[in-house]
Amino acid sequence: MAGLGARSLLLGMILLALVGEVAAAPPEEAIMALDKYTTQKGRTLATTFGSQLHQIYDRVYHCRPWLEVRQRGLGFTRPVGVAADDRYLNIWVWVDQQITPEFTALSPARRASAMFSRHGVDLLRHLSADPEIFASPLLTGYSVILTWVKPNGRVADEEKAETLGVFVDKKTVRDFLARRMGTQEFVKRAVVVAFDGKERLGRLPLEIWEDDFARTYKLKNYQPQDKHFAC
Repeated sequence: MAGLGARSLLLGMILLALVGEVAAAPPEEAIMALDKYTTQKGRTLATTFGSQLHQIYDRVYHCRPWLEVRQRGLGFTRPVGVAADDRYLNIWVWVDQQITPEFTALSPARRASAMFSRHGVDLLRHLSADPEIFASPLLTGYSVILTWVKPNGRVADEEKAETLGVFVDKKTVRDFLARRMGTQEFVKRAVVVAFDGKERLGRLPLEIWEDDFARTYKLKNYQPQDKHFAC
């Protein structure tokens, strides 16, 4: 991952995302439109795997109702700060959760670690599950961006957010999820970007631990609108 260049890979994408209101985007807005891609590689990926992008969106929408895919939050992103046209399958979500005293008491690094352990790893599984996308020579890797309300971050009528972005090559993702690679090596290879509101933080000492929330938690009386999803 050292060849990816500066640590500000996700800077532009995250800052653009944070200026919008907090609301789930419908699929036609959440999935990056073809005319927003600036290179042929990006357009080819988006055209070839358009149906898979819709499937990823639908699965998150129906099976992870506490996550809201943001506007242009799903697509084959070209990282800011990289000269080469490297394309990463990216998803950016708002995490809707109750802010507990226990969560508030954690340091920013521990809050980010808890969020990635609970939601980021699960989203990486969704992104990397399709073998055709993974096998494409045009794809470099996967990225996940998580944003949530900062504890005690309400100022007047606005709520300050915290954001974590994790950016990693596809082989590392596959080896990590298959348990062929430990968490420390995974974090070492990943590009990690964090923000407190719009203020960029240094590289957080990210930790990852087992958290089966996404696969075991069930909202009371919730059923997917699309009955084809066996969540």
